[in-house]
Amino acid sequence: MKSWRGFLAAIIFLSAVPVAISGQAVFGIDAEMVLHLVCAVGFAFIACAVFDFKIPGWINWTDALATGGLAVIFLLQGISPLLKNDALKYLAFQILGQRVEGWLVRLLLLWFVALLIFDSRGKTRIFGFLVMSVVFLTELYDFYLTYLGSSLSAAAGILKLLYLLPFIWLLFESKNSFEEKNDR
Repeated sequence: MKSWRGFLAAIIFLSAVPVAISGQAVFGIDAEMVLHLVCAVGFAFIACAVFDFKIPGWINWTDALATGGLAVIFLLQGISPLLKNDALKYLAFQILGQRVEGWLVRLLLLWFVALLIFDSRGKTRIFGFLVMSVVFLTELYDFYLTYLGSSLSAAAGILKLLYLLPFIWLLFESKNSFEEKNDR
């Protein structure tokens, strides 16, 4: 296993939607709250996992800080309904969630590109290229919609699921050992 933390982070992110839906259906727990809390844990794992990959240190540190920030933002968004504090909810969703969160996610996406360039090989590299191409096109569409005064969430919210694709790729990338990759 190249990165057990990356592998676990990928599993956490890929299970976030089913866990949130199940929590609401079975226990009546707010799905959005569960989704934010699960993602907070996933971002914390990513913040540690970046150092398992052979990417220049400054890129890993930048992403560790970005994903650590995302973990904090998602944690605040997850606990704000529990605390029923309007100031915390405003901070978590309106201030941090509107602008800061978006830029931190884009830094994570750039880290995925760095992973593709510096440390991915063979079939996982091809898969990573396809995944990141789809995510790049989704980002372009989001910028276009923003320019028109809309958003991806408002126009085609289902497309936000495409942002899970890098975590499917991370699952495979984390599983590959360095020796296996050199044999290809």
